[in-house]
Amino acid sequence: MKIIKNKLILCILLFYSFIHAEFSDTLSYYQKFDIALHSFKQGRFRLSQAQFSDIINSKESYEPTSLIMFAKSLYAQKKYDEAENIIKSELQNFNNSDYVIHAQILLSDIYLSKGNFTSAFRNYLSVRPAINDSINLNKLDESLILCISNGLKENLLENILMKEKNSENRSIINLSRAYQSWLNGDNYNLVNALNGVNKIYLNNKYIKIFKKLKATTNKQNSIPITISAIFPLSGNDKHKGLSYLMGLSKYLERSQINSSIRFVIYDSEGSSIKTLELVKEIELRSDIRGIVGPMLKEEILAISGFNSLIPILIPNSGPSDLSEIVHNLFFLSPSERIIAERTAQIIIKFFGFKNIAVLSPADTESKIITDYFLNECHQLGIKPIAVEWYSEKPENLSKQFKSIRNTAWSLIPGESNKYDLDMNIDSLDALFDVDVTDFLSFKKEDDPMDKKDSAKVVLESIDAFYVPIRKGELTYIGTQFPIYNLKTTIFGNENWLNIDVLKDAAIGPHVQGMKVISSLSSELLITNDNLDINYYVLALDHANFLESLISKNRKNKKNIIMKLSDAFIGESTSIFFQGKNKNINGVVQVLEFKKGLNRSGYYDGLNLVRINK
Repeated sequence: MKIIKNKLILCILLFYSFIHAEFSDTLSYYQKFDIALHSFKQGRFRLSQAQFSDIINSKESYEPTSLIMFAKSLYAQKKYDEAENIIKSELQNFNNSDYVIHAQILLSDIYLSKGNFTSAFRNYLSVRPAINDSINLNKLDESLILCISNGLKENLLENILMKEKNSENRSIINLSRAYQSWLNGDNYNLVNALNGVNKIYLNNKYIKIFKKLKATTNKQNSIPITISAIFPLSGNDKHKGLSYLMGLSKYLERSQINSSIRFVIYDSEGSSIKTLELVKEIELRSDIRGIVGPMLKEEILAISGFNSLIPILIPNSGPSDLSEIVHNLFFLSPSERIIAERTAQIIIKFFGFKNIAVLSPADTESKIITDYFLNECHQLGIKPIAVEWYSEKPENLSKQFKSIRNTAWSLIPGESNKYDLDMNIDSLDALFDVDVTDFLSFKKEDDPMDKKDSAKVVLESIDAFYVPIRKGELTYIGTQFPIYNLKTTIFGNENWLNIDVLKDAAIGPHVQGMKVISSLSSELLITNDNLDINYYVLALDHANFLESLISKNRKNKKNIIMKLSDAFIGESTSIFFQGKNKNINGVVQVLEFKKGLNRSGYYDGLNLVRINK
């Protein structure tokens, strides 16, 4: 097994050395290291990865410092499994190195990022006594508290405690045992575990938790309400479940012991059968008041036919229109249909725009969403003046933009019938996918251009431009807007929420005032192109939503269901159940781009509430 693992690591290193052969062999080791380290500090992790790989392969044996930095470069790119293999190899081959502590901390960070909290907790503890500087010790303690806040299995904590000799570590372990007992509602073991904590060994971060736990032992009705959470923590979609779980952990970290809810976590494994079994099992537990999850479409469909008496809160919108045929599932996010319809309502009812153009992908999923928008426009008495579609990567949408520009010209009084020839050419061009310059001769570039031929003329006759792009298309779409000089208000979907692209000088100045209608708004969403991070943001608000439902008078299942009708305004999303069965969130967030992306308000289908920041 060790031979196979070492061969795998060697293959990884060789691969990265091949892709960065240009890293000069004429440089000294220290020069190469400084260059690679500079790349890492700049956040150019792919480059630093290749550079450190080159350093490692240029020596007769692995160099511990470069090997750690190579693993850190992988870790920074979320290549956790590769980083773990590399760092375990270092610990095996350089166990007497001065950098063992750094390797152990990195391995602990990897465990934490992968959701293996017990292994992370054990590893952090093993190196804690050897850390002398306050900065690194403070960072490590923050990581330990994060592990504690996720709840560690009591039997595993007891095993760790039995082997631990360090007095400070033993107090931290007992504090973790106390926290877990509090989560379990076990007041007896809570008191016993707290008795094993020696406060003189704890810094202020731990003391804060200790005091709050101590206070709960003297309070009546201090035991929190139990909510089950079902997520894919293993399998192909585990990143979604782990992202949501980290959000719940952050909530617990913020609220500390003041939270009136606790979460019991179940791994669905990404299996619909497993999910249904878990829901049936949870249904039999008298102490559980609600379920959060599942989040995968297959899992949601599997439980949709099960008539649970426990309210089941789905983090996302679930399969299309499922909310209309089920009663016991409550969808915490608006569906794509609701977002599209709300967009049309905002454009027409609140901005009063009538001349609306549409540019949309033509794949099945995107077309369905756009059709929801178009149907809602028709319901509101407005027929869009132009609807253009594209299928491939939108690198060149000249046909579509020219057609829309021709329509814009036709809306100008006295211009409607002057350019039929151009419009016919565009139509033929679109139908046959040919270049009309093959058949007709046009003016030379140095010829004077009339008003119609000049793209420099700014057209303002289109009020609103609905552009629901696909993920990764913003750069292509954004750079083409300036070419066609359409002064209009753009309305986009959440795939426009990439602040780095929008700030590009070739895009940003030309889309000022753009509105984005989305299910949520947050800095995390708009700065990270991996939209799975949304689950982290949602979890924070969903936990606060649950907190708002639960009080001393609302601790049974029936009352919690009744209180689901209450509106909730969160940091990144808002929740107000609507629809046929009053079980799907009907609120969308409105963001506006003016040099930066800002949440300008939210809309529930009746009222557009503006937020002043």
